Amino acid sequence: MRLLSVLAAAGAFQHVSGFVPTGLGFGVAASSNQSPLHFPSTAFARESKALFSSTMEPSVGFNTRLDDAFKASKDKDEAAFIGFITAGYPSKADTVELMLAMEAGGTSVIELGVPYTDPQADGATIQLTNQIAIKGGTDSIKDVLGFVKEARSRGLTIPVILMGYYNPFFQYGVDALAADTAAAGGDGFIVVDLPPEEGSTFVNTCAKHKLSYIPLIAPTSTDERIKYLLESASSFVYCVSVTGVTGSRTELPADLTDFIARIRKQTDLPLAVGFGIGNPQQVNQVAEIGDGVVVGSAILNAVDRAGENASPAERAKACKDFISDMVTGAKQKNPANQAKIIGKQPAAEAPENDESRFGEFGGQFIPETLSEAFREIDVEYKKLKVDPEFLAEVARYRKEFVGGPTPLHLAPRLTEFAGGANIWLKREDLAHTGAHKINNAIGQALMAKALGKERIIAETGAGQHGVATATVCAMLGLECIVYMGEVDTERQKLNVFRMNTLGATVIPVKNGQRTLKDAINEAMRDWVTNVRDTHYLIGSAVGPHPFPTIVRDFQSVIGKEIKAEMQEKIGKLPDAVVACVGGGSNAIGAFHPFIKDESVALHGAEAAGFGEDVEEGHCATMSAGTPGVLQGAMTYIIQSKDGQSKQSHSISAGLDYVGVGPEHAWLKSTGRGKYASVTDEQALEGFDWLCKYEGIIPALETSHAVYHAVQIAKTMPKGSNLVINLSGRGDKDMPQIAKIRGVEV
Repeated sequence: MRLLSVLAAAGAFQHVSGFVPTGLGFGVAASSNQSPLHFPSTAFARESKALFSSTMEPSVGFNTRLDDAFKASKDKDEAAFIGFITAGYPSKADTVELMLAMEAGGTSVIELGVPYTDPQADGATIQLTNQIAIKGGTDSIKDVLGFVKEARSRGLTIPVILMGYYNPFFQYGVDALAADTAAAGGDGFIVVDLPPEEGSTFVNTCAKHKLSYIPLIAPTSTDERIKYLLESASSFVYCVSVTGVTGSRTELPADLTDFIARIRKQTDLPLAVGFGIGNPQQVNQVAEIGDGVVVGSAILNAVDRAGENASPAERAKACKDFISDMVTGAKQKNPANQAKIIGKQPAAEAPENDESRFGEFGGQFIPETLSEAFREIDVEYKKLKVDPEFLAEVARYRKEFVGGPTPLHLAPRLTEFAGGANIWLKREDLAHTGAHKINNAIGQALMAKALGKERIIAETGAGQHGVATATVCAMLGLECIVYMGEVDTERQKLNVFRMNTLGATVIPVKNGQRTLKDAINEAMRDWVTNVRDTHYLIGSAVGPHPFPTIVRDFQSVIGKEIKAEMQEKIGKLPDAVVACVGGGSNAIGAFHPFIKDESVALHGAEAAGFGEDVEEGHCATMSAGTPGVLQGAMTYIIQSKDGQSKQSHSISAGLDYVGVGPEHAWLKSTGRGKYASVTDEQALEGFDWLCKYEGIIPALETSHAVYHAVQIAKTMPKGSNLVINLSGRGDKDMPQIAKIRGVEV
């Protein structure tokens, strides 16, 4: 497969004799000293058996520095103090000085954060430090390893663990990352969005280089899940104290002791507790019930208090003084839940027949806090999608509430203008709320009620998904929170007002580029924090499994209706279907029922913005992007070679996204789908054509598809048939278009 060769070239695979590619994008050695990897039937079948096994005697570790650090703390009757800082923050010049100061202040282990553009499970403090570090030039693994190497050369002796998100590690290449980290003096990894289901290659490669992989366990992790997670541990376990993002809190959760005791029943390795610890008293609370205390945001805040104009030496002193005070709480008087062994060696196995994938794309790259929620969604959806009563209810809403089937009709004047194929229009713009988004909103809201989740969160770019979600929540009596990039709230003021009118709370997102990607990040942070009572009603066919499948299935009503309507009108299938693609929900809904009908060409139009040749001036993901992991899935991304998401641009808020749904990535990779990009100027031409020739004002998103469809129709013989999915109407865009054209409204 073409993608496998791309990933192999990127160094993502361990180069061994007899490499056999798998559907997970990982590989196994057909002839080596390692056992072959075996896969359960689904990503959620792991409870049935342990997927890891120790290949060494318990209590025999392989990472001397980490094992010695925990042993030294035990010998002093203390919990190990584990301190976090973001590499490159506040500046490159500070990092090594801070690392040395952390050791001088009494830190046992350093977690060195790898800056990333989309740290979804981190709070405001660490998110901001990531942004500042990247802006200051620390945007690659090479930079981070350089800090570790320099710190070692200057006498740093305590362990250093790299903590971050998977995509930068993946772009570096897993085997090269492990080798170079070991050579630089690193000791292991914490990867926030790499659950063991996705991480077998990573775990095994770390072990080969005597590096530790530290699993994260959350309060939402079930006992069976905990057992599974612990098998990947080699030195210690990171216990996330709360369901939420990083950041100091006024008090620790009341059930923390019970949570730690629940984990201790299943492992004798050291347990370190993090998230929310900000003072010596909280350090002591944790020290009495575990083996390690993790502090991050509070350290970074202490560094900040040195002042904006402080020198690296002054910041280092502030860091040292703060940690010296914090570690006074690490002394243990009556400790419980203490470790009995130091170190073991894992040997990871990975799933086969992974239904979370579309070829090499998709997957479930998520923070551990969300694992149980995703399991619940997957289990419930599998029941509902074959439940006649549920399907009948969805169909009833499509007919009685949405107004479907939406019409399909010939566009005679646009056909004449193009001068080739007959152009047909699938009128999803006539659906209630003005776009296709209502189909998925109804389905997922009904599913949320079945799950007992009464609070709904959503993200939106153009505002149509937000309006649809607000509409359905009003109808069903659900609380509705919508995250929307601040840039998009300005260019889609009308939809913001519509959402508010419907009773939703719209929260402008002021981080990052302040567009759709950032709205998704913020929605994910909310969900991590409120996972027990909240359903994330994602609007596009993106994100971790099973979201791309769920959204596709609810939107597939579009393609099914096109099939039936074309048969009724002309007695055969169309020759081509065209739709715009941002995340890709309307397009995959129109395409999916035709995938096996190879006579029907599938064409996606993505946004070229100012032009594909303009750096950060487009969002032509599949035309100009590269494979990587974004917001929970392997897909194509507009990114730097180091795995940082780039800025994007489109005249249309709904297409302004640096990724794309993984099923579209698969359609592109197999050649079944054809994707091309359309500039802002061309989209405005498409907008004008549909207005002028057919009396229909399309959304700017849809205008991209109109322009592209006309170009395709020109190349097709007369008498052939092409369908454009008119995904939404243009009312929402009229103020923006008027402004572009210098008209006051």
